[in-house]
Amino acid sequence: MLRFQHKMITAFVLFVLLPIIILGIISYAISSATLQQNISNQTVQTLSAVDRNLLAAVSEVDSFSDYVISSSEIQSYLSTNDTTSIYEFYNKQQAIAGTMYGNSQIDDFILYRQDGNVTHITHADVPTLETLKSSWVFDQVIKQKGSPLWLTPYENKNLFPQEEYMLTQVRVIKDINTLNDLGYLVLNIKLNLFDTIFEDIYGGPSYEMILNNEGKILYSLNRDLIGQDLDISQISEMKTNEMGYLIDKWNNEKSLITYMPSSFKTGTNSSLILVSIKPWKTIGNDIVQIRNTTLVIVAFTILVAGFFNVLYLKRISLFIQELLKRMKQVEEGRLNKRMGTFKLKELRNISIGFNNMVKRIQQLLVDVENEQERKREAQFMVLQQQINPHFLYNTLESINALAAMNGQKQISKMTINLGKLLRISINGGYEVTVKDEIRHVISYLEIQKIRYDNSFSYGIEVEDDLNHYSVLKLILQPLVENSLHHAFSQQDQHKGFIKIRGAIRNRKGELWVEDNGKGIDKNRLMQLNSLKVEKNNQRLGHGIRNVDERLRLFYGEKYGLIICSTENAGTIIKISFPVKGD
Repeated sequence: MLRFQHKMITAFVLFVLLPIIILGIISYAISSATLQQNISNQTVQTLSAVDRNLLAAVSEVDSFSDYVISSSEIQSYLSTNDTTSIYEFYNKQQAIAGTMYGNSQIDDFILYRQDGNVTHITHADVPTLETLKSSWVFDQVIKQKGSPLWLTPYENKNLFPQEEYMLTQVRVIKDINTLNDLGYLVLNIKLNLFDTIFEDIYGGPSYEMILNNEGKILYSLNRDLIGQDLDISQISEMKTNEMGYLIDKWNNEKSLITYMPSSFKTGTNSSLILVSIKPWKTIGNDIVQIRNTTLVIVAFTILVAGFFNVLYLKRISLFIQELLKRMKQVEEGRLNKRMGTFKLKELRNISIGFNNMVKRIQQLLVDVENEQERKREAQFMVLQQQINPHFLYNTLESINALAAMNGQKQISKMTINLGKLLRISINGGYEVTVKDEIRHVISYLEIQKIRYDNSFSYGIEVEDDLNHYSVLKLILQPLVENSLHHAFSQQDQHKGFIKIRGAIRNRKGELWVEDNGKGIDKNRLMQLNSLKVEKNNQRLGHGIRNVDERLRLFYGEKYGLIICSTENAGTIIKISFPVKGD
């Protein structure tokens, strides 16, 4: 077996040095993750600014197209086929449009009439109206009901083939008076509209792009990427409406990929994703610095821990060996042994505490022996004075037999009920079932009916579900006795009625003892409910207080009695107790 000092050294390595090393590794991992998070958050802020600029640029084009479709020249041309109006519009408004929306980089301006006539500025080939109507774009345009529909370079390449990638806006032109469809406007916009926004992004080498929710690249400064799928293994994590970041390989290079949903919507009306990809090597320098700093801190901490080991471990080891020796002696019963003194204040306090504890144990052992002796004497006295319940039962059986032989039915009935009372009072533990408690109070009531010459009656209504639950015994009889003694006067006893009800409410068992007696005045009722009845107040509150105190002591303060009463209208006493293991 290892010596204690070797065990201490092993424990020092396992519980001091090893945690320090693990802490260093965890700190490095957390710092790296924090750096990644910070860079990602900064990139998200940049992407948010890009998103706002995209919406601003798109809004400028939307405003321009709003101006176009609502102009009187365009409305006149589409409704009357007057070609002079369209050329007048173009000539008159060209300077204004160039000044207000020059940044929009509009490449072509195409108008479709309902009769199929097409007018456009450039000499490039444009699709016919029938081709437009047969495409999926037309259905989306109709659904927009006049609002602009945007198509990315990937989405418009089949319908509007161009040598260069273009953005396209398509919308229905409606009569401003009747809202009938007059024609369709198509604007082809150079990608410079987005390029200037993405080129202004600062933050080191990175690649920004726009994706649809299928992972298809819809826009990028690198035109070769448009139309391709973003080739990363965790692409499914980006197909959400939440922003975030992930680390994955892109173009065979480890990269930090940050993404967020864009507010810009295209023709498919699907959510777009703004993505920024930063090569890992561009942020690796900061992480290397964090790693080196962490290593220096861990090494310094290990050095300090080593000095602590040399200066204090030996002293603590000697102290623990002495303490173990004295504890073993005390365990063997040699309570006269004591610890010595030590220079370190903490060890000296422990030594004094151990000596005081042993001294106290000696005194407690003497006290326990004296207490056990007194308990044995008390138990012997109780056993001497205890009455054998079988002797009482046999005596009552003999009285019952004599009464039956002499035709004394009432005496026989009282004897039987008294025997039942004694059985539940003397036998068993603290609790009985509700059913047995009801039987006990019925026996008591039957005896009292004979005593009072049937001058009162009673009723029992207890739910079957409550009968099998346990309740503190002898809680109903004192309450019924209280009603018999105080609720009914001599001249009104023939009207007396006592009712006992039971049910389960809110996971609690509840029993009610009701009478139609003279009730309790307000002052006395307040005293009873607050358990402040004076000891010399005879019997009115004694039985009630006894039952309430037993319930609260046995089940807790939230259980007990509640008394409700109105003068000359009777009294109701509610008993609450736990059921179902509450």
